[in-house]
Formats: sequence, structure tokens, C-alpha cells
Amino acid sequence: MTALETQPLFFCGDDVHAAKMDKIQRALDQRRLDALLLIKHDAVRYVTEFYAKGYRPFLDIDYAAIVPAGKNPVLGFTLSGEDRRVAIRSRVQDARRLPGFRDWPKALAEIIADYGLSSGRIGYDLMPYSLYQGLRDRLPRLELVDANDVWVDLTAVKHPLEVALIEEALAIAQRGVTAAVEAAVPGKSEIEVSAAAEYCMRCLGSEMNPFIPVVASGPNAAVWERVATTRRIESGEMVILDFGCVYRGYTGDFARTVIVGDPTPAQRRLYRTAYQSLRAGIEAAKPGVPCSAVDAAIRRAIEEAGFAKYGQGWATGHQLGFGLHGEPLIAAGVDLPLRPGMVINLEPSLYTFDDLSVGGVEIEDSLLITDTGSRLLTSAAYDERLLG
Repeated sequence: MTALETQPLFFCGDDVHAAKMDKIQRALDQRRLDALLLIKHDAVRYVTEFYAKGYRPFLDIDYAAIVPAGKNPVLGFTLSGEDRRVAIRSRVQDARRLPGFRDWPKALAEIIADYGLSSGRIGYDLMPYSLYQGLRDRLPRLELVDANDVWVDLTAVKHPLEVALIEEALAIAQRGVTAAVEAAVPGKSEIEVSAAAEYCMRCLGSEMNPFIPVVASGPNAAVWERVATTRRIESGEMVILDFGCVYRGYTGDFARTVIVGDPTPAQRRLYRTAYQSLRAGIEAAKPGVPCSAVDAAIRRAIEEAGFAKYGQGWATGHQLGFGLHGEPLIAAGVDLPLRPGMVINLEPSLYTFDDLSVGGVEIEDSLLITDTGSRLLTSAAYDERLLG
């Protein structure tokens, strides 16, 4: 058997894995936790490097990882036929077949006891009530602690090696959007444009789509349609192109909007407003600045241009890395400060839902927060016809 066959699928590399394990062990020590119990598939993969079945965007409960302080992770799995995959495609020494979820309390309690953690303090990322109560019944001295804030700390600030992988993912996503721009001509369906981008990204090494690709043209752009349809693009329409990829576990997420044909003055005004708000967000993004302040800078630019009612209500940005839309979000009320090593996506979006003839705009760029400011990680061109 070759060395390649024993590697985890889409492996990030031993150096990145070691950096992640170091971050986890330091987090356990800082939070005075004896272990982490992880159930979300992306979290299980993060610590074990095992590519779980249904890995993103599903939320099946088929795997668990326990990371004891000072020890290697333990991987639990329920699916038959996984034994061989686990043996050659993970970075764990202790892997155990779990019963059906109903009997997980007994099985996980045994693992916890085997590692001397029966009276320990264990943080968890996801805990269905039946599992929580079952563990408490079997291990009454065990303390279970919500550790979602630990997960945010682990994943929000990236190691430089992780940043390099994110840059690779973003390069693939930008190439995919470029392929979509070239395919977006009158008469082409949104699905055909999406297929061109997805094919390009897969050929460049993308392992999967982290979300449903968006190609929204004309009136679909004006209502922010969430999936490419059979609708055919017409001349004079704005087309939103939002694509993602995953490279060695790390996500690339990128969007541009283009005009097919010649823009109207209303389309130019809408696009310029989105662009100016994006620049305002980039200028505001510095270490120590609260996420909410970056969001406010973006929204202020949109409001001053008179387009406040068309803005995206959810958030104007998010963290990017091992998962999609990581916390903390760039949104109102999120007052956590930006820190060096964070990678954030800024994506101001405007949709003229009350005038379908104009359309919609989404433009997205990624930034690395540095010690002194930020560095753009994306560089694909904007549509000069809409900016002019």
C-alpha cells in the first residue's frame, strides 16, 4: 500500500494538523477543560482529519470526536463499512465503532471512563438533550460545558499555514467566478453558468460545494434567488455570481456581479453604492475594531446613498476558514473585536425587490486582519461598465 493511500482525503498536511492540535490543547488548558466532545462533522474532521460521510452541508449525527487534554483525539463512528476508511484515512490511534444514536450515552460514557474523565469537565459543541441526560445519568460527577465559544476561538484566528490554504481556496473560487462571468451571455441558462463555474473549480481541486451556488439574473437578482434556475439570461440584466469551494478542508467564498449588455443609470447607481460600501468596510477593518463597527461603516455608506431599504438585513460579512459563515459575524450587535489572524469576508448586498427591472448586486472580498490593518486576499476585477 502506497503512502498516498494512507493519507486522509484532501489532507491539510501534518504541519497544519499539528498547529490545530496545539491550538486545541492550549484552549483546553486556558478554559480548564479536561476534554472536548465534538459532534458536528466539520469539527470532527478538524480534529481527526477524517472526511466524514455527508460532510457539509448536512447535520447527520454519525460521528463523535473526544479530545482529552494532553492526548490524541478519539474518533467514534456509527456507519458500517467505515472501519477500513477510518484506519487509513484519519489521524487517530483510537477509533471505535458506536451503536445507533439511541445508545450513544452508554458508548461515550465508556470512552470517557477509559480516559479517566468520569469526573472531569468536558466541553461540547452540540449536545442533543437525550445524549446530555444519558451521560449525566451514567456519569453523575461529569461536568458538561457548552464550548461553542471555544470553537469560535479555535477557528476564528488562523495559523499562517491555515491562511495559506484559505488563499488557495479563494484562488479557486475566483477562477470559478471568472468562468461564470465568461459563460454569462444572453440565452444561457443560470444552471449552465453555474455548471461552468463548478466544473472549473472541481478541475482545480475543489473537493465540494460548501453551499448551493448562486447565479441570479434579472428579476431573480432583484429578489436574491438562492439557487441557479432554468431561467435564461437576457441582455441588459445584472447577474449575481456567488460561488464557494473547499480546498483541503478550508473554504473559499467569493462573489461578483456583472452586467450582460449595457447598464442603465439605475443599475450603475446600485452597483456603485455596493462597491463604495465595500470599500468603507475594508477601510474600517483593523485589529481591535469591533465587528459591529465594520458592519456599521458598510451600512452607513449604503444609507447615505439612499439605498438603506435594499440592504441585506442578516449581516454584511462573516469569518471564513474551516467552515462557512463562521463566528463572529460582521453584524450589528456583534461587539467582539477583530484580531490579527482572522480572515473575514465582506459582502454588501443590495436587491431592488420593488423594481425587478433593476436587479441586485452582491460583491464579496476576503481580508486577513494583520497586526497593523488588513490585507486583501482576493483580487478579481469588478465590472467596470457598472462602475463607470
